[in-house]
Amino acid sequence: MLSGSPLAQVMTDYDRDHSEAIVSALLANNKEKGMWFGLASFAGHLTSDTTFEYYMHTAHLLVGWQMSQAKLAMPITVFEMVTGIGYQTVNRQDNRAYAANTKQVHLDKMRGYLIGKVVNKESLFSYNSTSANIACQQNTQNDAVDTQPSIFIHSKTYDVIALLEELQNINIDKRAERLPEVALRHGVAFNEARQIYYRASQVFTDDKLLLSTPTGHKNQEVLVRALDRAYQMSIDEPARLKLFKEIFKDKHNLNTSSIHFGIKKTQLEMLQQFMAVGCQLIDASHWQIRAHSEKAVRDVKKELRLDSSIRVGYRERFHGYEVRVVQKKRKRSDKNLAVTDDYYGSSGVLKYVGYLLLLLVISEIND
Repeated sequence: MLSGSPLAQVMTDYDRDHSEAIVSALLANNKEKGMWFGLASFAGHLTSDTTFEYYMHTAHLLVGWQMSQAKLAMPITVFEMVTGIGYQTVNRQDNRAYAANTKQVHLDKMRGYLIGKVVNKESLFSYNSTSANIACQQNTQNDAVDTQPSIFIHSKTYDVIALLEELQNINIDKRAERLPEVALRHGVAFNEARQIYYRASQVFTDDKLLLSTPTGHKNQEVLVRALDRAYQMSIDEPARLKLFKEIFKDKHNLNTSSIHFGIKKTQLEMLQQFMAVGCQLIDASHWQIRAHSEKAVRDVKKELRLDSSIRVGYRERFHGYEVRVVQKKRKRSDKNLAVTDDYYGSSGVLKYVGYLLLLLVISEIND
């Protein structure tokens, strides 16, 4: 193992054969019991016949090898708070760096970027330097921005998701009892956790507290961006976000991943308002509007001055307008009623984001 380390010849003058000789001489019979057991035995029983210098070299090699194999990761929220680097930057540098299922950033994938952009070239203790004072002032300003009031019951969306996911795995009869403990573990104040839990219990008719997360790498990217934008909108444009949430609340149906609007003037105005905010949260190219014909959709897009990137589609004998967030899919079975092999189907992102907003966005100032 030691001789196979790429650090061996960099850190010492030993070649492969010499490294093997050192390992055999130092660990002796303990070699077969494992490297750490052998080293522990060796360190506890030094004799005059054993060269301490060899031991030190071996220990350094082991530490170096272990570090070269390390796969460090941290939650995206912690990473962004510490470095100021958001999801979009992480994904742009390496689309494997962010694991959406665990909400973790794998630091080894970001090593090159971090070295070039984050490592401080000045002494960490330059308290009196001009640059340090400027940095301090900027951090104070950023903290002030971060503490602006949000209309979310709890500002950390991913903490809420983790809270609900854990509660959902607890027996329904014991959830209320375990709520304080789970809330503490996820950094959510008890009064906030209680409000969110109560809302989730009212929204879902079964023992669910949260919808399943949309699957697929692309959907995860869209979802993460939508949640980040929703939080920022909850600070910058709370009235618009609340309007989006109220329309979704009025139109939602647990059995479908889309929402429907009628053809009356009031319904079209509602469609226009919903899509205007929706395209701020999720890029217009991910949205699709369907009606009884594609021409009808193109006409309503023109009439309401909707984003031209919104996709059009038709749904046979459908009355009104169906709105959904879509992903490209491939037909894999004859049971699928899609006309073409490649088609656009609902991604589930709209449904997930919409229901999460129902749980997070306060209804009144004193909610």
